[in-house]
Amino acid sequence: MLLTRYLKLKRLQLIAVCCCVMQVATVSEAKSTANSKIRPVAVDSIVLHAVGGPYCKHGRVVYSGAPGDAHRWRIFFEQHKLLGIHYIVDRRGRVLSSISVDRVANHALGWNERSIGIELVNDGDGREQITNLQWSAALELVKQLIVRYPNITASRVFRHSDIDRRTFGCAGARVKQKQDPGWGFNYAKFIELLG
Repeated sequence: MLLTRYLKLKRLQLIAVCCCVMQVATVSEAKSTANSKIRPVAVDSIVLHAVGGPYCKHGRVVYSGAPGDAHRWRIFFEQHKLLGIHYIVDRRGRVLSSISVDRVANHALGWNERSIGIELVNDGDGREQITNLQWSAALELVKQLIVRYPNITASRVFRHSDIDRRTFGCAGARVKQKQDPGWGFNYAKFIELLG
């Protein structure tokens, strides 16, 4: 009985991983926007983001949330006058590309020209965990990018919170503005699995 349960669980995990691999392999065609330009330097890093983030409302820190899927957020970024992103990974493990990786996307202050930005559809509040499908798809995507770009290693995969130290004021306190991808993302484990 336990062996049957174990084998069934392993089969489901294998199916989930295969689905993620197929989704990453068939990423939709990337485009460029008016804000994207050809990269002037080689890509040497990846920056992981979460859609949601903190802001101050009536003296309280609240999070913007991240309703919808990858398609919704690709439309958002492609219509935004300033922001851009290379890939979006949603809760169901769907991966969509937005700006082509040979172009600059405005996603991380001071890092745009040299990095690939990956946006996880997540509230970024530390309470919402990254789903298993999302985790597997993001991991597979990053592994593929490391193979494609030899200057990127596991040590060059950063959280947005690692590289942007800006803060904002709220009720007399300073709050870290870029907290993404948030506490719901096990970064240490992710880097370990990149090997």
